[in-house]
Amino acid sequence: MIHVELERIEALELLGMVLAHLNDAEAVGDLSPRVPTLMGIRDKLATSLGGMQ
Repeated sequence: MIHVELERIEALELLGMVLAHLNDAEAVGDLSPRVPTLMGIRDKLATSLGGMQ
């Protein structure tokens, strides 16, 4: 397991990039192996950002 610490702004930037890729994948019906990985990253970032103050 990998543990990475990000500043809030870095986490927000990464979340934005992940969401953009997921939107593109959804638009073209992409079901590649990267989609579940990106969804996991999205969920973990959203959870982490929710706990940051």
